[in-house]
Amino acid sequence: MYNMQERSITAAQLSLAWVSSQGPDVVPIPGTTKIKNLLSNVAAQSVELTPDECEQIAAAVPHEQVVGERYSGGDAAIWKGNA
Repeated sequence: MYNMQERSITAAQLSLAWVSSQGPDVVPIPGTTKIKNLLSNVAAQSVELTPDECEQIAAAVPHEQVVGERYSGGDAAIWKGNA
């Protein structure tokens, strides 16, 4: 199991670092309303994960277990007034 405490990073930083490691065409877009969280999110960009660490993290939630649509039905069209 991956140990965030060994790296002194938060779960949010680990998540952002993992998403960033998925390729140059993948960019995490975190949201926050607090400056301390913004600074933590920015610091996540300096977290470098090894290929083995990326595999361990990905194995925590097997791809085949992720199911369902992000937005249900016609919700995507009306989200944020895009209808």
